[in-house]
Amino acid sequence: MFKMLYDSNFTYDSSMPIYENKPPSWPYTLDYKLFHDCMIPPCPTRSYPGVWEVPMVMWQDLNGGRCSMGDACSNPPDSEGVFKMILKNFERHYTTNRAPFGLFYHAAWFTQPHHKEGFINFIDTILAMKDVWLLTNWQALQWVRDPTPVSRLNNFQPFQCDFSDRPKRCNNPKVCNLWHKSGVRYMRTCQPCPDIYPWTGNTGIRSSRIDNDIED
Repeated sequence: MFKMLYDSNFTYDSSMPIYENKPPSWPYTLDYKLFHDCMIPPCPTRSYPGVWEVPMVMWQDLNGGRCSMGDACSNPPDSEGVFKMILKNFERHYTTNRAPFGLFYHAAWFTQPHHKEGFINFIDTILAMKDVWLLTNWQALQWVRDPTPVSRLNNFQPFQCDFSDRPKRCNNPKVCNLWHKSGVRYMRTCQPCPDIYPWTGNTGIRSSRIDNDIED
């Protein structure tokens, strides 16, 4: 997997949990050996210079349990408890080394109204703070690469919201019916349907240079 990321010039991966959270880990590159345990294989076994890892820093729920994704914690039964749990973990980052605070969830978690209400309350709370920004992983990494004072962030290009160069929204994606691993897979795309279902080591792109010798 990591060879594919490196060969395809991906900016970052964000799939590795880090158990230790005091203080929280900052993003790091895969130039060198991991400084933490491999909790969920596969983990890189060689150097991949320039590929960033945005780690899934462990949270603690209100009962003391740990989780790398918010929906894996023991979530309280009411919105106020959900809000307090997220805020408690945010404050560990905010009051120590200011490492980026990741919000990792599966979409199904938001189908519970009190989860969604507590989450939105948390977002509203932190956005009222003058030194907190709600960003994508890519945007956060641009700041890590080029630390910029708060006084200049309003003009920091990666934090701007001008997307005029993006293609128009695709409202009518194709539905591709592809065979993969003894079953039919369906995928939606605004690009031509691939010949095969895209997968590591078998991208479906003709003449792909990454479809050989896939390693961890």
